[in-house]
Amino acid sequence: MRALLIVNPNATSTTAAGRDLLAHALASQVRLTVTHTTHRGHAAELARSAREDAVGLIIVHGGDGTVNEVVNGLLGNPDTTRLTDLPVGPIPPIAVVPGGSANVFARSLGISADPTQATNQVIDLIGARVTRRIGLAHCDGRWFTFNAGLGLDAQVCEAVESRRNSGKPPPLPAT
Repeated sequence: MRALLIVNPNATSTTAAGRDLLAHALASQVRLTVTHTTHRGHAAELARSAREDAVGLIIVHGGDGTVNEVVNGLLGNPDTTRLTDLPVGPIPPIAVVPGGSANVFARSLGISADPTQATNQVIDLIGARVTRRIGLAHCDGRWFTFNAGLGLDAQVCEAVESRRNSGKPPPLPAT
């Protein structure tokens, strides 16, 4: 089976050594292509291209944002009134090897927080041909896997991301 490993090298806990280790292990089970994201939205572009090229499996090594981009790249715009945005052909399954700071999606599926252990879980699932369907939801033209924030929640996420991008640590919560 052909598989694509999409790595977000800027994800909080992703390292080159870890990526190389998991790529080597995964290549023992699948014909693996490894690619790195270079900009926001790139994981979605890579996933869309993989779907169009009939790749059999997409493995995401990054955080929740990278997983979200891949899902949106695979599924397109959820507004089904625009038929040109619907995916054509089979949609490859996704496997996740955590590489972000929270990895809420991976944790909710019982995937180990340790990338090496998570890779072993993925290899076992590939060998057993096990898949799981999950529910998705959409809002404002985007799919989401587990959470959508509005109001204060969205403002907090925006503030944390802004501080992270500026090189400053997030502020400590008030007590």
